[in-house]
Amino acid sequence: MSMIYLPSCKFTAYSPEASKKIKNYLSENYDIQIGGCCRPFHKKLTNDDTVIYICNTCSAFCQEDSAAEKTISIWELLESDKHFPFPDYGHRKMAVQDCWRVYDNASQQKAVRKILQRMNIDIEELDEKYDKTRFCGVSLYESLPKQNGEFAPNRFIENAEGLFIPHTEKEQAALMKKHCDKINSNEVVCYCIACIKGINLGGKKGIHLLDLMFGLEPK
Repeated sequence: MSMIYLPSCKFTAYSPEASKKIKNYLSENYDIQIGGCCRPFHKKLTNDDTVIYICNTCSAFCQEDSAAEKTISIWELLESDKHFPFPDYGHRKMAVQDCWRVYDNASQQKAVRKILQRMNIDIEELDEKYDKTRFCGVSLYESLPKQNGEFAPNRFIENAEGLFIPHTEKEQAALMKKHCDKINSNEVVCYCIACIKGINLGGKKGIHLLDLMFGLEPK
């Protein structure tokens, strides 16, 4: 069985330093291969492969349109890692934003929270959390990319009723502000790039979980 990490083009562009660090960590501490862009790469996967993902869209493509035996988030892989140098944030309070793209993945959501607890972060839970979340920044208020629907129709079409309806930039900004006004903490931990951009647009400070894990300041 091969374990393959998909580094996510969007995450790598957003945080190249964290992307480099996690690829080096996985290569040095796990028997994991580093893959490429999920859009062409997922077609190359076999039923002997287990995919480790950081991007929730990569996960959907691999689950629905590849031969991979299993997909698992980077958070589930690392939540019990005894060697990872988790920093200590000294009871800093942060909200956690669950992403709609994995609203039904409780094991991933729980792993995110376990990692936050390991870093001594006090978590503010939102009312719309776990399977109740319908947040993914402004991406749900834009047209669905054609390829997303082709590669993962269950996630992006069949289970996306009322979503991916285009709104104007002004409407998007108002929706993000309305969402963020319900969050008490100024800092909001996300594990999705679209979520971070939406949180920032709404007036809060979005922080990617992997940046936190490597002690990197948010962009």
